[in-house]
Amino acid sequence: MRIAALAGLMLAVASAGAAGDAGLRVQEMYVRSNAKAPPAGKRQRFDFLVFYADGVAYRGDASLFSAGPAALALDDESVRKHLGTYQTLGDEIRVRWPAKETEVMRRRGERLSGAAATRWQRLPKVNALQLHGTYVIAAGTAEPVWIEFGSDATFWDQGVIRHAANRERLEGGVPAPQGGGGTYLLGDYTLTLSYAGGPAATMFFCILPGAKDLARPKRLVLSTRLFELKQ
Repeated sequence: MRIAALAGLMLAVASAGAAGDAGLRVQEMYVRSNAKAPPAGKRQRFDFLVFYADGVAYRGDASLFSAGPAALALDDESVRKHLGTYQTLGDEIRVRWPAKETEVMRRRGERLSGAAATRWQRLPKVNALQLHGTYVIAAGTAEPVWIEFGSDATFWDQGVIRHAANRERLEGGVPAPQGGGGTYLLGDYTLTLSYAGGPAATMFFCILPGAKDLARPKRLVLSTRLFELKQ
């Protein structure tokens, strides 16, 4: 019975993905609100919960969002164990995860409560947002890693591609630049950096809950790395 149920779930997820080959659309995205801060100098890990418009749910870290959550490869074997399907019934969200009982989550404003007292906080939307400020990687690195965003949609990058996105080469085999400037675009929790006269790169992006000024938040996540506003 469990095998049949799991097979049905994977078929549902695969069917939903087939309809979204041009790119998934994120309905809502949450981060665990009880994540503990790591020891000084250590990299912080974030767990995310994503509800897609086609009924697919994802739970896990951002390491599988190589080009943002809308580009999640549903047919990837390493991704499947993080996938489920969901239904919304009023303030309840029922998520069916692989080989597990259905998890019932309850919505309270910007928060969700799930199984085992898990708490989630909704991430603010970032579509077409224009940032302003310089952000420095929180974990220690051998060399400075920072990015400056201008309110005119320009940026200047020092090592973000090579350190935050952890890419030696971009799509098409183009070597990742050490840094440089260009223009940026935010959409569907994805940051696109278009370098002047060079390549473009996309990565996961989010502003953590609690930001009072979305254009100048104190903390944000690029790829899987936490960045903090330079005061």
